[in-house]
Amino acid sequence: MISLRPTPAAPLMDRATQSSAIGAWECNLSNEALSWTDGVYDLFGLSRGSTIYRSATLDLYEASSRSEMERLRATAIREGRGFALDCRIRTAAGEKRWMRLVVGVGYQHGRPVRVFGSKQDVTAEKGLWTGLCTQARSEPLTGVTARPGLVDALRHVQPGQDHGSERIALVIFAIDGFRSLMDRFGKIAGGALERYVAERLKRLFPDALSTEKAGEGIFTLLLRMPGERRYLQAALEGMRPLLCRPIQHGALVLDFTVSIGATLGAPERSRTQQEFLAEAEAALLVAGTNGGNCVRIFDGPVAAPRLEGRLTSA
Repeated sequence: MISLRPTPAAPLMDRATQSSAIGAWECNLSNEALSWTDGVYDLFGLSRGSTIYRSATLDLYEASSRSEMERLRATAIREGRGFALDCRIRTAAGEKRWMRLVVGVGYQHGRPVRVFGSKQDVTAEKGLWTGLCTQARSEPLTGVTARPGLVDALRHVQPGQDHGSERIALVIFAIDGFRSLMDRFGKIAGGALERYVAERLKRLFPDALSTEKAGEGIFTLLLRMPGERRYLQAALEGMRPLLCRPIQHGALVLDFTVSIGATLGAPERSRTQQEFLAEAEAALLVAGTNGGNCVRIFDGPVAAPRLEGRLTSA
């Protein structure tokens, strides 16, 4: 895996992995009655078991988050598809927090009768991403170097520009434990592994705007990617087993895994080339510290939330 250097990144990770409020919730669509477990009350800073009304809880959402949540909620009920959204809220005491909302739709006799899911305090996680990104802008955390090919490609395709249904994605691949592999099998074997990985990336992503070696066992990929973050996550997860097939080198069979960090451009948020690279590097670092052999998208969940408690009937 990617080693965590002795920098302020370690305290950031410690704070982000501290326990945070998480709970389950349910809303009866016939009367808008809410059911919350204790974790949701704690998240909003309300007394556990107190009477709650949906109209009042909506006032605790920041305006932009409330508008986006209501839009997605209406679509979910109409089409029967769940969603996840990070929302800005303020507690009853006025403290600002980030909340990860996960929503599903329940049916009875073919008709939607309830929405339900989880709410999790991810304020510390947001701080992790912001802190790592800020640090990566001033000092590389994982040995990634922006080579001329990537710089030129980014210069011609601004990450924040509106490209219709497509967005620009910057992906960093790092062979897990690459230096240990070279210590064990030698630099020649390590070089051969890098060449095989580079060739596979070009075959797997023939339309990439840029494919560059960016360090020892590290590669960058610049893509036009249709869809949102979940599409990018699914594409990279599906590709990873193909990229990591064992490689024959003489009498050796090299088994390896990769950590993948990525960031996705968005028209509503302008970023410089340095900021874009720092976001992808922060995601790569989180992938490495989560054990490697995984994909992390910038500002995505560090770990899947677990629900606590049991919902009562609404």
